Amino acid sequence: EIRVRNPKKKGIYLSAVRSFVFNEVLALRIQQGLWGQTLPGDVMDEAGRPTGPLWGRGRVSTTEQAQALEMGVAERHATLCDGMEHAGLDQERRALIASPGDMAWEWPQADQLVLTFSLPAGNYATSVLNEILRTTEPDRHTEQETAAVE
Repeated sequence: EIRVRNPKKKGIYLSAVRSFVFNEVLALRIQQGLWGQTLPGDVMDEAGRPTGPLWGRGRVSTTEQAQALEMGVAERHATLCDGMEHAGLDQERRALIASPGDMAWEWPQADQLVLTFSLPAGNYATSVLNEILRTTEPDRHTEQETAAVE
C-alpha cells in the first residue's frame, strides 16, 4: 500500500512507477531487437502502433509473445505492480513508438540549436531529445587535473 498524505504527490509517484514499468517493457523490447516490430499478441492503438502496459487492475490485454514479455517484466517488479493495483489504477495502454509532429529546427548561432516539435500526451520531450541528439560536456575533473600537472 502506498501512503502519501498529499494526493497530488501520490498521483505523481504512481505515475512515475507506471512509467518505470512501461519503460522496462520498452527497454526489453529494444534489447531483444524487437522495438518497432509487432509481436504476436500485441495490442495496437488506433494508429496501428504496438502498445505497452500502463500497469493497474484488470487482465493484461496482450496474448502470446507480447504477453510473455510483459508478464516477465511484471514478475520482476511484482511489488510495484501490486502497489499500483491496490492504489486503484486500471490497466491502460500507451503506444511504444512516439513520433514527434511539426518538427522544425534552426541554427540562430553556430553553437545554438533551436528545436521545436509536438508530442501526444504522455510522451516526454526529454526522451525524444535523448534519442535524436548526441551531447557532450567537457570532463571538468580531467581538465582540473591537467591544469594542476602543468
